[in-house]
Amino acid sequence: MESLHIVVAGAGNTGSHLLPHLARITTITRITLVDPDSYEESGNNLEGQNIDRIDLGRPKVEVQAEKLHRIRPDLGVVSLQACIEDVPRGLLSSNLFAGCLDSKRARQHLNEIAWRLNVPWIDLGVLGSQNLARVSTYLPSPDSPCLECSWDPGPHGDYAVLEQEYICGAGARDYPSMASSALGALAASLAAIEIAKFSRSALPGDFGGRHVLVNAEHHTMHVTTECRSQWCRFDHRTWQIERWVCPVASTTLGDALRALGCLRVEGHRFVRGLVCPGCGRRDDALRMNRPLTKCPVCNRRMTPTDFGYLDHLDPANTADSSCLTLSNIGFRAGDIVSSYGRHRVIQEAA
Repeated sequence: MESLHIVVAGAGNTGSHLLPHLARITTITRITLVDPDSYEESGNNLEGQNIDRIDLGRPKVEVQAEKLHRIRPDLGVVSLQACIEDVPRGLLSSNLFAGCLDSKRARQHLNEIAWRLNVPWIDLGVLGSQNLARVSTYLPSPDSPCLECSWDPGPHGDYAVLEQEYICGAGARDYPSMASSALGALAASLAAIEIAKFSRSALPGDFGGRHVLVNAEHHTMHVTTECRSQWCRFDHRTWQIERWVCPVASTTLGDALRALGCLRVEGHRFVRGLVCPGCGRRDDALRMNRPLTKCPVCNRRMTPTDFGYLDHLDPANTADSSCLTLSNIGFRAGDIVSSYGRHRVIQEAA
């Protein structure tokens, strides 16, 4: 591939070590960085991640974008300070995803996004307590194994221990790996080698569903290949996505519903009211449940006022909100809206 665009989700223990390798792969011409957090002095950031003391207190994507440009000034870099599930999916269309995430829930989101957009992805993982580094590769198709194919669906399995979902993002999001810088760099190096092979189209036949596990404690390596599980809860569907020119700031909900009939944004629901858990301020307008909705008074994340969630919008359930613009509700350029089996990415201009 002569021009490769890679989305890197996470710029912590593994991501911060992976990014410099990617900047040195000349076929990679664009990198999109996604991470919601800043580097902190607590939480093993300085000891476990590829950063300097002057980087503490700054957004991770901002720090890493500067480092990438110092290595290669001509590299195209887009920085998105957000959780991967909050980014409009049209902005993530690329050749490859690299998941450098420390949360099972976040990995689940990335797996779903990769399949919907039909984008191969590589998942990096480390376990500091046992000196384990892992790289797993996935190639979306109806018959290929995905992340969830290896999950235990039982009552005490992987789904049971997923972090609690907070509909508007209140509460904990992930947990630090506490892995050493060396272990993160090991996983990043393994992933960079796979990405270099991908960039020159030198993929092995078992790229999809392959797991490479290095036990640095006992100097062993295991390579396994997984099969599609009949018990997997994920549907493995990919989408055919059309363009929809729709200025979100001027298009009303009524106009959109007259054009498409109904609106659904996978991964999100809609709420009829939010309340701030800090100052008690209420917002009773129809709103998409993007987790970063914050109180304009005290800047705390707001939570739903009740359990009146909507998984889609149609004329019957939004009659009192038809004059709101899509921007008022929380739609953004790049969002992919689904309507009666068709999927459209919102674009501001033709």
